[in-house]
Amino acid sequence: MSNLPHEVVGEFVDAVVRDPVKADAMLAERPELLNARWIHNDTILHFVAIGGFGDGVRFLALRGADVNAVNEFGDSALIDVAGLGLADIADVLLTHGADPNATSSITGNPLHAAAFFGHAEVVGRLLKGGANGTYRTRRGETIFTAVKDAPPSRHQELLNVLAQHGLQEVPAK
Repeated sequence: MSNLPHEVVGEFVDAVVRDPVKADAMLAERPELLNARWIHNDTILHFVAIGGFGDGVRFLALRGADVNAVNEFGDSALIDVAGLGLADIADVLLTHGADPNATSSITGNPLHAAAFFGHAEVVGRLLKGGANGTYRTRRGETIFTAVKDAPPSRHQELLNVLAQHGLQEVPAK
């Protein structure tokens, strides 16, 4: 949590989402708001991203917010929005330098999070944005492990997206 008063951080979050002019004025007065922490040690950008506020994410990223900061769980905003299936927010983060190969001890990485929850569109955007399709977790899990754990109704769509990016599961010997 930030050393800033909770009410000020909350007011800034609201301004980022609803009133960019006010948010700019608040930043001019208190530049530390840009990377202030909120619930679960999320940065404001992280909090706004998982809320699905693309314009707010863009606002913060354009002003220099750290797009790769992690919360108390070790997740970056990109990992969390990938798991939520927020493709447009993932694009904004990638455009502003979010690491498509960021790792978390809990979630793995953005690509695995997107696949695990069945978000094929996000998987495709992450691969296009530089995600490593051959990444293995500490337990040796591949992207195909995440696909197998995804909702069954999404398996074929996920496999199709992976194939479009040259990724095919190698059969076990």
